[in-house]
Amino acid sequence: MILVTGARGRVGRAVIDALLATGVPAGDIRGAGRDASRLDLPPGVEPVAVDLTDPATLVPALDGVEQVLLYAQGDTSGLADAADAAGVEHVVLLSSMSSTHHDPADRIGEMHREAEKPLVDADLTATLLRPGAFAANTLDWAAGVRAGVVELPYPDSHVTPIHEADIADVAVAALAGGAVRGTAPTLSGPASLSFRDQVATIAAEVGRDVEVVGLAEDEYRERMSRYAPAWVADSLLHLWAPADGVPQPVHDVTPILGRPGRTFAQWAHDHRDAFA
Repeated sequence: MILVTGARGRVGRAVIDALLATGVPAGDIRGAGRDASRLDLPPGVEPVAVDLTDPATLVPALDGVEQVLLYAQGDTSGLADAADAAGVEHVVLLSSMSSTHHDPADRIGEMHREAEKPLVDADLTATLLRPGAFAANTLDWAAGVRAGVVELPYPDSHVTPIHEADIADVAVAALAGGAVRGTAPTLSGPASLSFRDQVATIAAEVGRDVEVVGLAEDEYRERMSRYAPAWVADSLLHLWAPADGVPQPVHDVTPILGRPGRTFAQWAHDHRDAFA
């Protein structure tokens, strides 16, 4: 039995779909979310309620489970203890490339290191997936794309956006016992692109002229404060500033999957309706 947490999320659902596509029976998969009634899962996949901050929800969810796909932020010690007690053999953690930075000013990296450590120390096999920027982060620009203006701090800052389906395929390779199992791969898309490049790719996909306008750091912080703690904006700006105009290293999935990663153009095509 495989438990997939965060089953409502893009990666979690992509993992479930990819498992089914590889022939894993639906009855061997559980999809988890805080509210099981809100899960929209493929037929035969068992919905289960899991709150990683409530150990009582972990016991029934882990009953009979051999492997877990875990999407977590912060302390995972409760899950690690419950997994040990339930006899779970393998956990695939969706972590972050930022966990490798060891930069005190990057609280995003600190948060993911905090998630990794209990699993590494537990009596099980841990696979730590460390993707960089998700291509899906650009969904935040959808309203701007439709309006014809996207405002961004450091619009020429580079990232290596990865398609969520590629993350899912690597996770499934680990769950299937591939060579990636028990490792901690850094993952990226196949190219380093500036935010301006990504806007242009989306604009070309939807056939619309979209202007990119620079946004002051203070204005970005104010806007982000409506949705997230202040440290999130500070951490992102701290990462983006040194990448302004500087291509970033590529860690494509080719060595793991035996094929190139999906391009950002492919991602834009797959998510065209979100911007159209």
